[in-house]
Amino acid sequence: MVHIETVDLSPRGVTLPSDRVGMVIAQPYLSLTATEPYRCTPEAKPQQMQMLRDTVSVALAVRHGAPKTHFTVFPEYSISGLDGIALLETAIRADEWPAGTIVIGGTDALSKLDLVTLAGQLGTHMDTTHNCLDRIAHDEWINCGITWVKAGDGTVERWLQPKLFPAWLEQDVTYQGMFRGNSVFTFKGPLENGTQYHFCSLICFDWVATLDNQRAWQWVFADLRRQVTPAELSLSWFFVIQCNQKPSHDSFLTEVSNFFNQNTIPNVRRDRTCLVFANSAGKQVPGRTSQYGSTSLVFSRQNLFVDPKCHMTFSNGGPRFRSSTLLSAYHDVFFRERGACIHSLLQVNPASLTAGAAGRACAVENAFVFPFNGATDRRAPSAPVPACVKWLNDELDELPRLSASYPTTALAPNSDIVHQQTVAALRTILPQSVEKTVKMAATDSTAENADGWGQTEADALEHLVHTLDIIGIGFTITTVGAEPAHATVVMSDQTVDILAIRGYSHDRCRQHSESFLPLPRRQVILISRDRDNNSLCQKFRSILDPNIPKLGEERDITDPGGGLLHLGYRNLLDIFQQATTATALQGAIDVALAA
Repeated sequence: MVHIETVDLSPRGVTLPSDRVGMVIAQPYLSLTATEPYRCTPEAKPQQMQMLRDTVSVALAVRHGAPKTHFTVFPEYSISGLDGIALLETAIRADEWPAGTIVIGGTDALSKLDLVTLAGQLGTHMDTTHNCLDRIAHDEWINCGITWVKAGDGTVERWLQPKLFPAWLEQDVTYQGMFRGNSVFTFKGPLENGTQYHFCSLICFDWVATLDNQRAWQWVFADLRRQVTPAELSLSWFFVIQCNQKPSHDSFLTEVSNFFNQNTIPNVRRDRTCLVFANSAGKQVPGRTSQYGSTSLVFSRQNLFVDPKCHMTFSNGGPRFRSSTLLSAYHDVFFRERGACIHSLLQVNPASLTAGAAGRACAVENAFVFPFNGATDRRAPSAPVPACVKWLNDELDELPRLSASYPTTALAPNSDIVHQQTVAALRTILPQSVEKTVKMAATDSTAENADGWGQTEADALEHLVHTLDIIGIGFTITTVGAEPAHATVVMSDQTVDILAIRGYSHDRCRQHSESFLPLPRRQVILISRDRDNNSLCQKFRSILDPNIPKLGEERDITDPGGGLLHLGYRNLLDIFQQATTATALQGAIDVALAA
């Protein structure tokens, strides 16, 4: 069986808020050695140490709005050996680190000597009865979780908890095996309203591992039941720190349902529990990645939280983010950023909510995304991140250049230069402009908000960027993302608006443009792309508008749609492929618009 040891933090003066706690969760990119024991590589060690410092700084800044950061969390393997432990220990012991706080983190591989050294230091607790140090073989290493507590009087203590069960990577070893721990610490103490909190943490695979026919969390619940029977208690927080390549794997998500099943050990209530999955990042910088990340908070549906439609910084999970509906029965606060970053948030205690409209609240408030190493990125701005800004910047990272498809085209190098300018400009536009930019460009979009944007919107963005890349070779683009158009361009010594729209047909694109055309002030050029990227022939244009306008003509102030110049993207692309100079491209576009 797994031994459970409960630590009472009441005598240590660790009283936590009963309504909202400040929480900071690091999500670092880890560079680990290719073979066991898995440690931070020497090359990455300075970066990992800086990650710890950055997270400490964010925790101290308390941008989440709480008086202090009550929980600071580091994922599995993210604390680099004894040096990393010492760095955090120094930070926590410093006068500026507030009392009455908890730090939870996972170390990279410790040697037996490392663990013996740590266990023997002042203020350190380890269940050496069930994790006998003499039982650790010399060819074994330890994946260890540490919980630090700074008491009300400033005293710092720490609890060492070796991982219980190795993941497959930790089992499929060549040289050394992972030592298997056999105990879990749980902590309890008072909330400000006089009730009691309980929390504990597991390391990654311990969440789903079966030990003596039970999951580790079931052993925890069984011990809590033993403590309170016949009364009941509420579990407040349950932390799972991970270095998990597939955090939304079915086995991990299915266990959530079992965890929240109140029919199992009913006197340990989970309707007010915050289940925290803290994972490492899938890439070194903010951006899109299919692995790692997915840091999230999960709550039972038996509380009064409401799910926002499209909140800043976090989503409601679901197939778009989880690739499954396994958590649809729960409040799933899924942080969109899966690259390297630091999450700072105010977590609301479900028990603090009141029924009725006045008590409506999200599970998380003030969710900010911070960068590592002072990096500049709109997805980690030390502030909330709108969903549309996250989506746009992720798409721009992956957007192919024209030169990739047409490398032998004479103007390919020119298009690369303009592409950099276009992308840089789009990254800076306001969230409201991002929403309108995408809606203008995507005729066939049916998404209610940015969390529903997919291939349709991505294709439309590509069309917009490539349109501006080509036009920018021959003309001066003065603004990008400037309402009410996609861009403004100087042509024939006058400023004209550009609309780049992609849809089923050229006609549908034109109809779509009428919803966004401004009142007459200057001419508008529509570049449309239909489903098959067909040319817009002159005959078709004349059917659409018998009085085809010319560039430079004044617009009829009584007709917002009058004077619209229309060119097919296929026509524009042909010009790009055939022109040999920027001047030739400019002249060909002028001719095409005058045809």
